[in-house]
Amino acid sequence: MDMITKKIAKEEMDEFYQSKFDYFRSPSYVAAMLTGLLQITYFISDCQIFGRFAAETLIPRFIILIPIIILAMVEPKIKSYKLGLHIYYLIAHCAMWCTIWAIWYLPNKDYAREGFIIMHLAFIAIGLGMPVKYHVPIHFAVIMNILISNLWNHYEHVDLIISLAVPVWIGASVLMAILEDSYADQYLIRKQLEKSSTTDNLTEAYNRNKFEEIVDSKNEAPKGLNMGSGVVILMIDVDKFKKINDTYGHDGGDKILIFLTERIKSCIRATDLVIRWGGEEFVVLLMGASPSVGLRIAEHIRHSVETTENEVCPITISVGVSQYDGGNYHEAVKRADKALYYAKEHGRNLVVHYDDIADLVEEKPDKTEKASGNKKGKSKKEKLIGHVMHDKT
Repeated sequence: MDMITKKIAKEEMDEFYQSKFDYFRSPSYVAAMLTGLLQITYFISDCQIFGRFAAETLIPRFIILIPIIILAMVEPKIKSYKLGLHIYYLIAHCAMWCTIWAIWYLPNKDYAREGFIIMHLAFIAIGLGMPVKYHVPIHFAVIMNILISNLWNHYEHVDLIISLAVPVWIGASVLMAILEDSYADQYLIRKQLEKSSTTDNLTEAYNRNKFEEIVDSKNEAPKGLNMGSGVVILMIDVDKFKKINDTYGHDGGDKILIFLTERIKSCIRATDLVIRWGGEEFVVLLMGASPSVGLRIAEHIRHSVETTENEVCPITISVGVSQYDGGNYHEAVKRADKALYYAKEHGRNLVVHYDDIADLVEEKPDKTEKASGNKKGKSKKEKLIGHVMHDKT
C-alpha cells in the first residue's frame, strides 16, 4: 500500500482502484463464476471417496448454483469496484462453505487440504481487480474458515492444512502488491497520455481534442456533462495578436497566451472548461450557466485581461457569446464565433452576445452597398451598434 501512495495522491486512490477494477473486471468475474461452477465438479471426487453415488453431498455441491445465478443477473449492473469487491469474493466464500458442508459427510476428510489449496488460487484470480488493502484480509478469511470449520469437521491434519495455507496467503499478498504496483505505473502512463492528447502543451488549457471527446459524433450533442440549465459558450480572441508577435517575437506571444489562460481560469468555475481553439483563440464552456451569468463572466474575463499587468505588454480581448440549450453543439460554437467576429469588426475589446446581433449578421449585404462601401448615411448595423455592445465598465 505504501508503494502505491508514493506514486498516486491519496485523493486519486479511489479513481485508481476503479480503473484497476475496470481493467481486470472480466477475469475477476470469470474467476468468481468458475470458482462456483468448479466446486460442483468436486461431487465426482465425493463419489470416488464414498465408492458410490454420494447423495449426501448432492445439495452442498449444487446449492452454489443459487448465488451463481444471482451473480449472472446482477453483474451487468455492477459499476463500482466496491460492489464488485463484495459480490465476487462472496461467491468464492460461498463455494468454500459449500465445500466445508460437503466435507462434513465425507468418511475421509484428509483430502480437504488439497481442496483448500485450490481455493487459494481462486482468491488470487478474483483479487486481480481488487485493492490489495482489501484482498489481504478477505483472503486471510480462508484460513479463518478452516479454523472455524475444524470445530465440527475435525480435520485429521489441521496443523498441516494451516502450515500450508499461511505461506500461500503471504505469497499471494506479496504477489498482489507487486501486480498493483505495476498497474499503478501503467495507470500513471495512461493518465499522462490522456492528458497529453487533450491538453495544449503551452497553455495547459484543453485542446480541440477535448471538445471532440465531450461531443457525441452521432448527434453533435455533449455527452457525460451536467449542463443544468444549459451551456454558455465564449469564443475569445486576443486583439491585434499578430502585431504583438511581430513586435515582441513568438516568445512574447507565447507569454501572452499563457497569461490569457491564467486570467480566464481565474474568472471561471471549477466545472467550466477552457479550450485552446487554435492560435490566439480560446473557447470557454460555462456549464449550467444562464445567459446573464455567461455575459457577466465574459465581461469579468475581458476586464481582468485589460486591467491586469503581464510581463510583455498591455492587451485586450474580444469575446463572442452564445447559448447552447440543445441540438447541434457545433452550431452554437459557430454562433459564438460570429459574435466574436462582430466584436472585432466594431472596435475590439468588446463582449457581444449572438442573440443581440442575430438579425444583423444573418442579413444578406446589398451588392451595390458592398461595392460602393456605402459611405452615405448609417447602415442598420451602425444604428443598432449601441444596443449590441455590452458596457465595458
